Amino acid sequence: MTKTKAASIHLLISIFIIGLLVLTILFIWYPKPFFEISGVIEPLKLLFLIDVIIGPLLTFIVYKKNKKNLKVDLTLIGIMQLAALSYGVFTIYNGRPSMIVFNGEFNYLSYKFAKNDDIKYDELKPHFFSSPKLSQIKQTQSVDIYSSYADMIPIEDFEATLLPHSLSAVNMKAKFKDKADEIDRILESHIGEEIIFMLIDKELSKHYVAFSLTQKSIVDYLKF
Repeated sequence: MTKTKAASIHLLISIFIIGLLVLTILFIWYPKPFFEISGVIEPLKLLFLIDVIIGPLLTFIVYKKNKKNLKVDLTLIGIMQLAALSYGVFTIYNGRPSMIVFNGEFNYLSYKFAKNDDIKYDELKPHFFSSPKLSQIKQTQSVDIYSSYADMIPIEDFEATLLPHSLSAVNMKAKFKDKADEIDRILESHIGEEIIFMLIDKELSKHYVAFSLTQKSIVDYLKF
């Protein structure tokens, strides 16, 4: 086997593994728009650099047929990639929004700070392959939203709960005139759905998200 072939095989395996991870991130852990507002792109870039570029490149450099200690070299490269993959998956998984809780506005709660044992409703408890759960807090004694897991309940009536705290597309355009085209783009992507706009707080950083009352989920966000 030539070094080009060895590196190519290594590259294809790496792309397959990273591809599965990216699909999990995009469609399960960080569905739109959480991928954009979470900051997960940075650890993902590092993971891609090490596992998809540096790993196969090192294989190309060290590979030589019948080379002494070749297995040791390839094993060390594999260990490096596995360590980077494990750290990347751990970081990305723990930063995912396990809960989006409504308390006058949406709050993005990261899994790493979750107190899942306090959650009273099974349908709100996250698991490895769950997307962000939606809940609400009707009243809480704590200013720290992370201390209020025992008070979280499912949202039963989305219209009654969210509408008084939302902005319509018309109101959003009036408030943010320079965002009219982007708001229209969101509406055109969800024709036939009732779309409202809500604030979401992520670690004291505020964003406006588009919520579909039809789908009962957050479907997009406005970039500021």
